[in-house]
Amino acid sequence: MEQTPLSRAYLESLSTSDLVSLAEEYGIDVPEGLNRRFIIGEVLEIAAEDNKIAAETASLVDTDIPASPEVLPETYNETAITVLMRDPGWVFVFWDFHSNLYSALTGNHKFESFFLRVNSQGTQKDSASADYYDIDVGIRDRKWYAHLPVGTQWCRVDLYTRNSQEKEQLLAKSQELCVPCSGFAEAPHEEKRKVPPLLELSGFTELRKSHFRNHRQSFM
Repeated sequence: MEQTPLSRAYLESLSTSDLVSLAEEYGIDVPEGLNRRFIIGEVLEIAAEDNKIAAETASLVDTDIPASPEVLPETYNETAITVLMRDPGWVFVFWDFHSNLYSALTGNHKFESFFLRVNSQGTQKDSASADYYDIDVGIRDRKWYAHLPVGTQWCRVDLYTRNSQEKEQLLAKSQELCVPCSGFAEAPHEEKRKVPPLLELSGFTELRKSHFRNHRQSFM
């Protein structure tokens, strides 16, 4: 049937059979012998509800939804450092600088580098680290993976700057992070092996300790 705007006058102009057919199109069950006025009232009520729903749907479609930013900002202009656990042996570290502080630090003629200090703690409340090592990072670096020593229970990573002939400067501390048990016990203590006298004189033992302390973040 041709779509015609429904009104009471239009419906009253229809024959009873056409009115019943229209009612069936709207899903109205018309008992035999039902008064025409009731049929017209039901059709008008359902048609009005359908028009209301159609208008609301059109309004939602036409509403402008603000587009979300495609990428996150490169910086939040805040000096801070954050640590996330990757697994019991590694953490992911990311940091940022306030623009004015960054310019002042890197513009200093004594500036040498930024570095991360990876602290291993026995408990969350330890004020002094049981152990730590440093990782030099580039001035444009903002993230790094750091290795945790076996047996670390709590860790924290600090962001430092280093200037020549000056004491290192602490810029930010991360939160203390609880390290889940990896299920692996520490290797049993080995008896100190004797070093050949020639190697002992060469300073190889201290060199080996220094290399492990300063470069163990690259060990798997």
